[in-house]
Amino acid sequence: MQTLPSSSSPLAPKSGLDELFQEVLKVDPSTLNDGMTMDDVSLWDSLRHMELIVAIEQKFGFELNFDEISSMNSIGGIRKLVDSKLST
Repeated sequence: MQTLPSSSSPLAPKSGLDELFQEVLKVDPSTLNDGMTMDDVSLWDSLRHMELIVAIEQKFGFELNFDEISSMNSIGGIRKLVDSKLST
């Protein structure tokens, strides 16, 4: 698997991800909760989902496979996935 260059060193996943959620999905990080899905965020459509995937890969310096991308269906699921990728 190819590793992408990281644009910054990995931060605590929650803080780094909250910045991406704010930037890509245009949500206030203080309103985020792990149970939120695409249905709960008005701008979170399939295009924004792809933008979020690319932003995560670039920020944290890893590549996501199809199964991982398919599991990214909630804020909590994304946080858990990124945390697991960073701890390996």
